[in-house]
Amino acid sequence: MSDEKETISVRINRKECQIPVNSITYAQVSDKLCTIHLYGEDTPPIRIFLTIGALVEMLPEGQFLQVSRNCVISLAYYQHMDDKAVVLTDNVRIPYSRRHRTQIRSAISKYRNAYAQAHSNPQMQRELMEEFHAFDHFPLPFCIMETITREDTGTRDFLFRYVNDAFAAHVSLPVYQLINASFFSLFRNPDPQWELVFSKCSLQAQKMRVVLPGIQKNTAVEIFCYQPHYGFCACMMLE
Repeated sequence: MSDEKETISVRINRKECQIPVNSITYAQVSDKLCTIHLYGEDTPPIRIFLTIGALVEMLPEGQFLQVSRNCVISLAYYQHMDDKAVVLTDNVRIPYSRRHRTQIRSAISKYRNAYAQAHSNPQMQRELMEEFHAFDHFPLPFCIMETITREDTGTRDFLFRYVNDAFAAHVSLPVYQLINASFFSLFRNPDPQWELVFSKCSLQAQKMRVVLPGIQKNTAVEIFCYQPHYGFCACMMLE
């Protein structure tokens, strides 16, 4: 990303406090009172006197976007957008100015591509291999996928960054052909539910245990997915 700032500094009750940037989901300003919402059901919002312009200047460039005159969202918690609102993680709806629609879509694409480029390197690959080495000979199929947005089409895809022996055997492909390969290039016309699960897990940090149609076979498979790192989905098949 263009800015690696980890916290912003604000004064609360005359004390200087540090707010982790990656915990901020969105912020709204009303009558000069800024309410900063943080991730987590039990985490109360922070209220301080601050203008929307001052807040935008404090936040790292490329990670947040002003979607209306009085609201800023974190692109990391973006889920989707309809005709009236931007929907964030946990289905929080943020009304946006229609003139910002194209800007929002462009910002989301740039954010996700920048994140993917920053982490798609040999060092990242080695770190993933080391982190999940214990799964190499695990009896259940297991893989790690990274979510990307393709610049040429604007569509979402998923790249295999780690697979274990059991997963390779399950899909009847060698490990070397799977690593860094596109999910959609290897498995034609998969059920749309697969994309939905991968997206919710990798981008919204949702843990999911669901039954989906098999990738290659005319069977159903139960999977458990979680987010090991932002933009990544860990998927285990519970056969």
